[in-house]
Amino acid sequence: MLKSLCGRGGYFLKNRSGFALYTCVVGLIVGVFSVASDHLPYTRVHITLFQFIRSYVAVMVNSLPFWFIFAMVPGFSFAKDLKSAMFAGGIHTIIAITYYFVIGYFFDDNPVKPTINDQVRVFVSWYGASAIGGVAGGAAGFMFKRNPFVLIIVMLGLLLQLILSGPESWRNELGIAQNLTFCLMVVGFAAYLMFIWKRKKSNYSSA
Repeated sequence: MLKSLCGRGGYFLKNRSGFALYTCVVGLIVGVFSVASDHLPYTRVHITLFQFIRSYVAVMVNSLPFWFIFAMVPGFSFAKDLKSAMFAGGIHTIIAITYYFVIGYFFDDNPVKPTINDQVRVFVSWYGASAIGGVAGGAAGFMFKRNPFVLIIVMLGLLLQLILSGPESWRNELGIAQNLTFCLMVVGFAAYLMFIWKRKKSNYSSA
């Protein structure tokens, strides 16, 4: 079904089977770890190394920058043009958020159930935001093939996540690990872009 959907309306991808596999597998992984991040152990008490690693992976996968990066991959790897990249990124993210809702339903232990109107508002807002983010991520992934400086968008997203996390996130081991990872990613992307810029400058000088 997903493979046939990818070929309708002019949204043709280079490898529909690969896109379907990526979306189903990675979407499931994102959904599982995103639900896991909603049920983390209390980090101010002693937790085992396995619990820490599981919690670290969960919060990293469930962060907005990583959702954006996951949406970039279909645009980079499977899209033939910008339109198909936007389509692929949007579909991938919508399927991932669907996994999240379905899996999360079975782990919901809240005795107070939301009303139908509340559920509709949640679905509309989450699916709307996911679709917009997925479309933007897919487009960014495709544009990265032409201009690596698209990574600046990812860097800004990482910095924004650090700001949103706030000073409180630096007061526990899990938050420190996540923040340091984001900082290292920003430094790594900046170093990569600096290398690209210097190489282009050198090529222009020698031309």
